[in-house]
Amino acid sequence: MRHLLIYRLKQTLGERTILFWTIAFPMILGTFFFMAFGNLAKNEEVATEIPIAMVVSNQSAQTETQKAFLTEMQKEKLITIKSYPTEKVAKEKLEDGKISGLFYLGQDLSLTVTKSSLSTSILKVVLDSYNKNVAMISDIAKAHPENLPAAIAAMSDLKPAVKAVAPNGKTTSSFMQYFFALIAYACLSGIFLGVNNSFETQANLSALGARRSISPTPKLTLILVDFMTILTVDFISVLLLTLYITKGFGISLGDNMLGIIVTVLMGCVIGVSLGIVLGASNHASRNLKMGLTVALTLVPSFFAGLMFENMGIIVEEYFPLLNRINPAALLADAFYCLSVYDNPARYARDMWILAIMSVVCIALAFSLLRRERYDSI
Repeated sequence: MRHLLIYRLKQTLGERTILFWTIAFPMILGTFFFMAFGNLAKNEEVATEIPIAMVVSNQSAQTETQKAFLTEMQKEKLITIKSYPTEKVAKEKLEDGKISGLFYLGQDLSLTVTKSSLSTSILKVVLDSYNKNVAMISDIAKAHPENLPAAIAAMSDLKPAVKAVAPNGKTTSSFMQYFFALIAYACLSGIFLGVNNSFETQANLSALGARRSISPTPKLTLILVDFMTILTVDFISVLLLTLYITKGFGISLGDNMLGIIVTVLMGCVIGVSLGIVLGASNHASRNLKMGLTVALTLVPSFFAGLMFENMGIIVEEYFPLLNRINPAALLADAFYCLSVYDNPARYARDMWILAIMSVVCIALAFSLLRRERYDSI
C-alpha cells in the first residue's frame, strides 16, 4: 500500500489549482485579515496612555476644576500629561506627533488636534465627558442644590474603560472570530480535494478514473488510499495556516495545542468526506461541481462569521439549529472554547456533533464510491 500512497500523493500535489484553494488562498485571506485588524485581535490593549499637553489661559476656580479632571484621567491611565515651557513649544510637539492633543483650560475646556485617529477620538470622548458632567452639575445645582455634594462625589468616582475578559481570565477581542472562522473555512476547503478525488475515481468522468477502474487492486484499498492521502494533505495545509497565524502574526489561539490539533483533524475529516460525497453523488461536469464546492465552503463560513463577526450570534439568536448543523460554525465555536471561553462541555458538544457528521459523511462517501459499476470502459 505504501507505493500507492506515494503515487497518489504525487498525483494530488500535482493539482496546482486545487492546492491554491486549499493552501494558498486561506493564507492570503489571513494576511488581509491581519492587515485590516490583526493588532486588535492579539488580545492586547487597543490604546495605551495618550500623551497630551495643557495650556492654561487664566488661573481661576474653573481652570483648577478642569486641571483636576485631566489629572484624574491621568491616574486612570487613560492619558499622560506632558509639560512644556510655552504654548508654542506644545504646538510644535503636537505638529511633530509627540503628543496627540492639546487641551486649553479657561472659561471652557477645549481640545486641539492635528489628525484623526483612535487616540484623538478617545480624547474627544474625554472632552465630551467633562462637558456633560459640568452641564449635569449645573442643572442639579439649579434644580436640587441639596443633592449637589452626592452628585459631585458620584462623578468623581471615575472608573477605567470597560475591558473584555474571558472566564479564564484572559483578555479577548471580538476580531478573533475572523481567525476562528478562517481556520474553519480552511478545514472545509478539503471539499475541493474530495471533489477532485471523486472525479479521478469515476471512469466516465476522467481517463485516470478509467485506468483505476480496471486496476487489479481492490477498490476498497484504492478508496482508503485516496482518503488517507487527501486527508493528510488537507490536515498539513490547515496546520501550516495555524502556524502562519500563531507564529507569523503572533495571534494566540490558546495553550491547548492538542485540542487545536484534534479540532483541525476533525474539521479536515468532515471537509474531505463532504467533498467525496458531493463528487460521487452525481455525474455533473467538473466546473459545476467546483461551483458547488465554492458555495459549500463560503456559505457555511459566512454564517460562522468569516465575513461578519457577529453573524454567529445573530444565527444563535434567531435560528440556533443552523449553528448545530453548520460544520464551519461548530469548528469556529470549538476554537473559541479552546482559546477564550474555556468551556469543556460546550467543546465536547461541538466535537460530538462533528464526529457524528463525519461518520455519516464517510459512510455515505465509501458507499457511493464502492457501488460504481460500468458496462464498458
